[in-house]
Amino acid sequence: MLGLAAGGYVGVSSAMAARLTRTARVRSEETPESVGLEYRAVNFMSRGGDAKLTGWIINPESGSDSPQATVRGISWVIMLHGDNANRSDAKTGMLSIARELNRRGFGIFMFDLRGRGDSPATMSSSGYFERLDLQGASDYLVSKGADRSRIGVLGFSLGGAVALMTGSNPNNFGAVVADSSFADFSLVLKSSMTGFKRPLSLWIPGMEFMAKSIYGIDVKEISPARAITRSDTPVLVIHGEDDTVIPVEHARLLGRAIGASFDEIEGGEETVWIVPGAGHTGSFRVQPKAYIEKLVKFYGAHLGAPRSSHLQMAENAEFPENSSS
Repeated sequence: MLGLAAGGYVGVSSAMAARLTRTARVRSEETPESVGLEYRAVNFMSRGGDAKLTGWIINPESGSDSPQATVRGISWVIMLHGDNANRSDAKTGMLSIARELNRRGFGIFMFDLRGRGDSPATMSSSGYFERLDLQGASDYLVSKGADRSRIGVLGFSLGGAVALMTGSNPNNFGAVVADSSFADFSLVLKSSMTGFKRPLSLWIPGMEFMAKSIYGIDVKEISPARAITRSDTPVLVIHGEDDTVIPVEHARLLGRAIGASFDEIEGGEETVWIVPGAGHTGSFRVQPKAYIEKLVKFYGAHLGAPRSSHLQMAENAEFPENSSS
């Protein structure tokens, strides 16, 4: 009986660990061209070379076939989608956000995380190995002449968590924005085990052990909140107040980890912006104008001012409130 019980525990733990490595592939249906942006498709490797990745480079100035000619002196924003999504995620409005940032002079790098979108099939890891993908994207820009201190990240959901964890390493990025990120993956696991799933919480220690033993995934290290407590990288946390996927309490935990006071968090000051009426990754759709203004101000302060000609264009452009089109 003890042997059967032990075998059952190991079996369930292994199955739960295996789920961490799976994600639904959703391919891009649109390209930057659909929002009026010129782009260049690129392939590159994650840091360490274990995953091949597919992306789009959008220069702040069009008309050049040479990335070398425009990469230098540019403030870049690498955009990271969430799980079960891709670089053109329409629900988040990623292409529209890319267009608005590009109009304001920022270079944009969008890519599909490992095993997602158009990137070749590779084991996913709920954010653990995806950190290498983001580092690979940064390395690619640097190899073309970009200044690492002028590279920022904008991550959504899982992409936000990856951005926070990767950005905690010194000199990786100049600034990080996380939209709808979780604070700690263990909290996400525990909160998901409600109702008839509640007994599965007994298998969490076994799942963590099997994930590390079989797949090399250290679940306890998938913790943006813990990562940023030891980081001096400037961080802006954005979260929808009505998020039912990752509750807004995660944003408050991240804010406290950064060092923000309760008043700063609730007041929407520099570090944390909680958006009323917004759901998961829905803040841009609810407040598009304020969203872009906050990003431009934050990146401009920490990455350096983008190209002035495009800033002038942005000032003259109409941007209707409550519209992401």
